[in-house]
Amino acid sequence: MNKIIAILLLMLLPLTSFANEVPKISPINKGDTAPFSGVLYNTAATAEIIAQREFLIEQHKLNLGALKEKLDAECNLKVGNLQADLDSLKFKYNFVIRIKDHEIKKLQDIVVQQPYKRSHWWFGGGILTGILITVGIVHASK
Repeated sequence: MNKIIAILLLMLLPLTSFANEVPKISPINKGDTAPFSGVLYNTAATAEIIAQREFLIEQHKLNLGALKEKLDAECNLKVGNLQADLDSLKFKYNFVIRIKDHEIKKLQDIVVQQPYKRSHWWFGGGILTGILITVGIVHASK
């Protein structure tokens, strides 16, 4: 049994050495078997740069998604609050209009039930009062 485990470990050892390749970056100057100056990356360094770029892109997408969800929730909350305010104001408006309509109908019923039958007395009294005031002013001015 120990031999089988040892053989498996020996078989997996080369795989771990490939997986742990250290990224290397080396500057190259013109003339060092290169047509121009630059930087040389080994495969591990290139893979790390690409992986880091993809990771940052995905992280940015996740952050944007979370921010969008947060802003959508805030917007929906504000819209819901405004809708609730609007509904309450509509209810209040309709309630006040119903009360006013009821009061107008009630006053109209009172006017229709009791027509004013003594209007000729008020008219005559107004004329008489006007005459008396005029006569009083004339006598007072003498």
